[in-house]
Amino acid sequence: MRRHRLLPLCALLAVLFTGLLPNLDAQEAQDSADLILLIDGSQNVGAANFPFVRDLVLRIIERLDVGRDTVRVALVLYNGSPEIKFYLNSYDSKSSVLEAVKGLTYSGGDESNLGAALEEVANSLLSQTAGGRADDGVPQMLVVISAGPTTDDTGAGDRALKRAGVITIGLAIGDGADLEAVATDKSFVLSAPDFRTVANMGDQLFLYVNGVIQRTIIVQNEFTEVLAVGKRDIIFLIDNTMGSQGINSVREFIRRFVDSMPIGPDNVQVGVAQFSNVPRLEMDLNSHSTKEAVVGALGGIKPRPGQTINIGAALDFVRTNMLRAEKGSRIQQGVPQLLLLMTSKRSSDSVEGPAQALQRMGVLTLASGSKAADEEELKQIAFAESVVFMLRDFRALTRSPRPILDALTTLAGVVVTEVPTEPVVEITTVQTQRVIRDIVFLVDGSNYIGSSNFPYVRDFIINVVNQLEIRPDRVQIGLLQFADRPKIEFYLNSHRSRQDVVDRVSQLRLTGGSVLNTGAAMNYALANMFQPSTGSRRRQGVQQVLVLITGGPAQDEVKSVADKLALAGVLTFTVSSGQADDALLKTVAFVPDLAYHAARFSDLPAVAEVIMPKLITVVGDTDVTSFPEETVVSGAERDVAFLIDGSDNVRADFAYIRDFIIKVIEPLDIGIDKVRISVVQHSERPTPSFYLNTYQTKDEVIRAVNGMSLAGGRSLNTGQALRFMKDTILSERHGSRAAQNVPQFLIILTGGRSRDNVKEPAGALKTEGVVPFGVGVKDADPRQIEAISHNPSFAFTVKEFSELSAIPQRLNNYLSLPNEELTVVLQQVQSNTVKRDIVFLLDGSDNTRNGFPEIKLFIKSIVEHLSVDENQDRVSVVQFADNPEVNFDLNSYKAKNDTLSAIDNLRHKGGRRLDIGGALQFVRHSVFTSSTGSRRLEGVPQILILLSSKPSTDNVRSPAFALKEHDIMSVGVGVGDAKLSELEMIAFKPGFAYKVTDFSKLPSIQSQLVATLNINKDTEETMTGISDLVGKNSTVEYIPTGSNKRDIVFLLDGSDDSRNGLPAIREFIRRMVEELDIDEDKVRVAVVQYSDDTRVYFNLKTHRSKKAIIYAVRSLRHKGGRLRNTGAALQFVRDHVFTASSGSRRLEGVPQILFLLTGGKSDDDVSGPATNLKQIGILSFAIGMKNTEEQELQKIAFSSRFLFNLPVFGELLSIQPEIAAFVRAEIQTEPPTVVGKKDIVFLLDGSDDTRSGFPAMKSFVHRVVDTLSVGENKDRVSVVQYSRDPQTHFSLNTYTEKQDVLAAVEQLNHKGGKPLNTAAALNYFLQI
Repeated sequence: MRRHRLLPLCALLAVLFTGLLPNLDAQEAQDSADLILLIDGSQNVGAANFPFVRDLVLRIIERLDVGRDTVRVALVLYNGSPEIKFYLNSYDSKSSVLEAVKGLTYSGGDESNLGAALEEVANSLLSQTAGGRADDGVPQMLVVISAGPTTDDTGAGDRALKRAGVITIGLAIGDGADLEAVATDKSFVLSAPDFRTVANMGDQLFLYVNGVIQRTIIVQNEFTEVLAVGKRDIIFLIDNTMGSQGINSVREFIRRFVDSMPIGPDNVQVGVAQFSNVPRLEMDLNSHSTKEAVVGALGGIKPRPGQTINIGAALDFVRTNMLRAEKGSRIQQGVPQLLLLMTSKRSSDSVEGPAQALQRMGVLTLASGSKAADEEELKQIAFAESVVFMLRDFRALTRSPRPILDALTTLAGVVVTEVPTEPVVEITTVQTQRVIRDIVFLVDGSNYIGSSNFPYVRDFIINVVNQLEIRPDRVQIGLLQFADRPKIEFYLNSHRSRQDVVDRVSQLRLTGGSVLNTGAAMNYALANMFQPSTGSRRRQGVQQVLVLITGGPAQDEVKSVADKLALAGVLTFTVSSGQADDALLKTVAFVPDLAYHAARFSDLPAVAEVIMPKLITVVGDTDVTSFPEETVVSGAERDVAFLIDGSDNVRADFAYIRDFIIKVIEPLDIGIDKVRISVVQHSERPTPSFYLNTYQTKDEVIRAVNGMSLAGGRSLNTGQALRFMKDTILSERHGSRAAQNVPQFLIILTGGRSRDNVKEPAGALKTEGVVPFGVGVKDADPRQIEAISHNPSFAFTVKEFSELSAIPQRLNNYLSLPNEELTVVLQQVQSNTVKRDIVFLLDGSDNTRNGFPEIKLFIKSIVEHLSVDENQDRVSVVQFADNPEVNFDLNSYKAKNDTLSAIDNLRHKGGRRLDIGGALQFVRHSVFTSSTGSRRLEGVPQILILLSSKPSTDNVRSPAFALKEHDIMSVGVGVGDAKLSELEMIAFKPGFAYKVTDFSKLPSIQSQLVATLNINKDTEETMTGISDLVGKNSTVEYIPTGSNKRDIVFLLDGSDDSRNGLPAIREFIRRMVEELDIDEDKVRVAVVQYSDDTRVYFNLKTHRSKKAIIYAVRSLRHKGGRLRNTGAALQFVRDHVFTASSGSRRLEGVPQILFLLTGGKSDDDVSGPATNLKQIGILSFAIGMKNTEEQELQKIAFSSRFLFNLPVFGELLSIQPEIAAFVRAEIQTEPPTVVGKKDIVFLLDGSDDTRSGFPAMKSFVHRVVDTLSVGENKDRVSVVQYSRDPQTHFSLNTYTEKQDVLAAVEQLNHKGGKPLNTAAALNYFLQI
């Protein structure tokens, strides 16, 4: 069946046949439309023919009534990627649009990705912010002009545009272009045989465009008949006070919906109720058994007068009066029950109780609202946020019905039944057996699914979840996404109820990616999701289930991993669509019958009902019929104290903190002679909630925790609170049993950064034998959390308080250990805290084929001595011969056993050549990067172990030097014919080169090599953390603050010699911006180009949104110029860009970052300007490409770690992820520290000119004072403000405590006044 109905095509034909064509210039009848022009700019058109296309567009626009309230125009040029030239709201006049079109130039390119262009139109040009007026009922029209076949798939973009109701018209030039697949109708595709006839197509094309504008061509979104829809009972609950226009739209929506459904007692049943302040039944579910009868009864839906509505009463009415068997409800038979609320106002009564009652029955409640409806209230009513639909008005229901239609026809799941008239609520599961399972969804997040199909995947998962009883003792759900690498969304023990899981799934967003490593993701799921610490109950005999959902072909080995899962007792189901290999997935599933394939992604939600019987009954080797209940941890004495954030900053999230504490203590055997609990809140000072000896039973402790209210406070002094915990809480007087050798545990949870030092008091606790765990949330400083913790593996950080639920189980793994095992664990982690990133670069040439087993044993013997863990040692293996090949990355494995297994599974690469130089360059650019797990920018030592068996067949000198410049410590191991002199050249220093005669002798150097790897153990303090990035003698330190503010300036080489590098530079900036949190109060970006002179393209305060910056960067044109005056450009950005007037927040302590991207040696001196930038704390990255000079880059870069010297411009994108990771790191400039006693007077400009900047001045003073040791015999502070005359706020002897000084600084008010008499103020200072 066709998806659209064209109205009226007869009217269109009448225009063609009645001689009206000459009158098409008339404008009187024009109304309005949003017109988007999508033009092929690839080599399909060619530079010589592009003017023909441009002239056609000009002729069309000339005849339109362009204006803000009439016809708006946007234009996109596409080749390999789309480029938006202007948006619908960029220009308000015809002349402006015409000028923009006249300025179009041919872009070129081998690829013509029309599919990507259609997706860009759907995602970026139809919204209200982009100028789209769909919500106002204005037609949306797309004209595609193409001259050749597309080089990508157009399906996703086409579907997105059709769902949005866009009318698509096509002009195909020549024989190669086929636009029928994307046009609204085949009749909407025009053809021109060649470019010279394009001009003649103007009249025909305008005919269609003008027909849409004047509403003589209308495309109605047809409600396609859904033959495959399962049984369901659907009730429409309608606010009848919304007015006649709204009621008419609602009635028409329901009519069209009913027309498209298989209505009947054994298929879909429909009921209707209306309400204002009281509800009214229109039809029960069994009132009408045919489509015609239901449609005929819809006439009773009429508007009623009323100013107030009671949605709560209406919901109760549906529950108690309509969801009954005698009224047609099939809820007792397990048929899905759906309720769609449609309202235009906020309710006058409470909706929470009635909505929850419906949810307890298993009713899937959807909510749509317009006008004065309250979105937050609708979220309370709906069973998930994804089924809340806010509309400008209900006319949108008939224009764009697809989202609601999809929900009504695909959602499924009635898990529980409740008899509404019985006073005692009886809840039973639909299944005849108790279902106890751990189910992990492994979801393809790649571009094979795509953002347009991902909602179908979400709906499938929600439909499954809605048919299960989610709770810790029944079914648990975990989920991770994957593409090239996996990403955990939540663990099995993260959510304890169905509603929590549904809410989280509703919020899922596609990760994206073009590579699909399905096997690696399955292996990762086995290693990380099916573990007791993440909620798995496999040890209790609970069946473990993996549901793989994918839309593309696996690009790695999956069958062996599937066998590994099966041997581990995990049942694997597969659910697939799109380009997934159905035959292969049948071998991946536990048995072929557990593999399900949908022909279309839109069919996935319906698969939920098909998969359910086997999902809840099939078993593997694990018996799920019974298993022992989890018992509390008993037989161990423990003192467990909680130090939690009690500041105002966590007020909205305090319930999560209470819940976190309860989850930690629930499994513990609490008693005065067993486990004792204490809780302390802290802000500026600590406030005990209860002591270790206050309560004697678990019930008392839980009641006390539930009854806690926030203590409050403006900031955190965690260091002071830690001292309080040591001296007071963990003392014998308040219940500590440390003197009796009872283990002492302290769990610290904060949501912000401490203002005082935490390292010393934390060290004092550890010295006393206390085991601290640090938990950081939101703005907590990860370095402080790590410093507080017993060791880095005892530190936990999450982004949101809602994610805390994953941590208690991991804490309990330590709290529950017997004393002997606890002692062993603490000793092990204490001795293995050095972090290293170690890459083995192995000779995989034909020369090592026979010796490869010995090579693997040698590597394993070294790994055995490492502390392999995500937060300690990371290991990678790369083989090379003619070319390098990564066997696994630094972030592939997080455990030693997994790494050793991966080494066991290594297969010899083979190859005749041995290009060591190329391999060294490869690991620098592609392995020692943040995206593959390197922590180079965090200061973690980077170690390369090269093993070769013969001399290199290429040059090694330059690549080896580059590794040393990047502080990568290379160790050379030679066997047989390898040249020792070559190895010494590569090694970080000559002593790091070793040679043996044959492979069997490798074990003889193993101990020496291990000792070499431990060279940094004595200097661990300087080799971990970001402070080492700036060097030991730097005047600027970088410390974490939790703030994500940044000022970033891109300084681009615009000289003639770098012209070819502009596309790569533009893409580099675009990718950087995509990963940044752009906002006026967060990340600001500026772009500057230079050659002979320097020119600001836009400064730090020009653009306030990510979209605006990306649009500006796409439009960036090469500056040009014979000279490359890099030194002058560096001085320019210091004097004119990193300034308050240009938007810099340097004086507020916001990190200032400069990226210099240059293609050659400077024509002037860079030394002085580079030094000037460093002196004011600018973090300069020097990125050289092509013909740059390494020595010059060293002068410019803030440190050697910020230097990148690339052979070609194209390599720029390979380092982008690493640099982006640094920019996102939490850093802030800290004022210099002065040694000794000091008398410090701050003389502040208080004139009218500093009014807006005064808060930044106060912040600066506050931060400096915070570094001082204030006291009568230590540092003294005074503040004087001046304009016309000076004013002393407080003198050097006014305050003797730092907190008093800080409080006085916070209370400073701006003085104001003119003029600014600085000399008089300095004289005043000399006299005080």
